[in-house]
This record gives sequence, structure tokens and C-alpha cells, in this order.
Amino acid sequence: MGAFALAIVAIMLMLLGIVIGARIGSELARGCVTKREYWMANLKIVLVGVLASAVIGFTRLILLAGIPIGAMAGAIATLKMDFGESVGPWKFHDRVLGVNKDQLRRAESGNAEAVRRARRDGTPMPEVISVSQKDADDPKGTSGAKGPRSSHKSSKGK
Repeated sequence: MGAFALAIVAIMLMLLGIVIGARIGSELARGCVTKREYWMANLKIVLVGVLASAVIGFTRLILLAGIPIGAMAGAIATLKMDFGESVGPWKFHDRVLGVNKDQLRRAESGNAEAVRRARRDGTPMPEVISVSQKDADDPKGTSGAKGPRSSHKSSKGK
């Protein structure tokens, strides 16, 4: 029964590490504008995680090993999602599984870096979509296009 309790505590510590890592990844993503900065942030996460795991291994507090492992996983995943663009192996992953289509689209457009720079600096975001005044005044947003006809006659039974 004691081994089961230790396993539960280890899992809870790993979940704690994931939560901590998500916060770290979010903070690192705010400072990343270029792909190089993104990869450097990933490298920092891995190096600090390996160093923390080594320290835990040398102190023989193996129960705590889940914290840096979970923190690395949470930080890398959050960094990828908050970066806002599919790069490297994540681009292949997103294409094959059909997920994060917005990030794939941003990776192919040249505007993603300008948006991240504006987010980091706190300046207004660059205009991505242009809306004409005619579209803005139209409550349905159809710019004068007619919708489907509702007054057509049915030919059932004739």
C-alpha cells in the first residue's frame, strides 16, 4: 500500500511541475519574437530541466524527479502554443494531425513576427484584415449579398 501512495504523490508532483512549467513557458513566449529566440527558449527549458533533474538524481530524492520533468513538458508545450506559429517538428505534427490550423497559416504568412513584436512591445497589432465601411455598416456582414431565398414554392405532391 505504501508504494501505491508514493506513486500517487509522484504523479501529483509531476502535475505540479506541469503547472509550473506552463507558467514558465507563458513568460518565455512573451519575449520570443523570432524563430531563433523561440529555439533558444526551448534550449533554456531543456538545459535547466536536465540540470534540475541531475541535482535531484545526485541528492537521491527520486520522488521529486517528476517536478522538473513535468515542468519541461508544460513549458515546452505552452511555449509552442503561446508563440503562435508552427515551427520545426511542430509544423509537421500540426499538418499530419490537422490541428492548430491558425498556427500553420501564420507560419506561411510573413505577418506573424510583426504580430509577436507588437505583443511584446505593447504597440498596436498590425492590421491583418481590412474591413470596408460598407461591410461595417451592414448588420449581417454580407455587404449587400442576398441570402437564401425563403419564398420559393415547393413542388412536392404535384
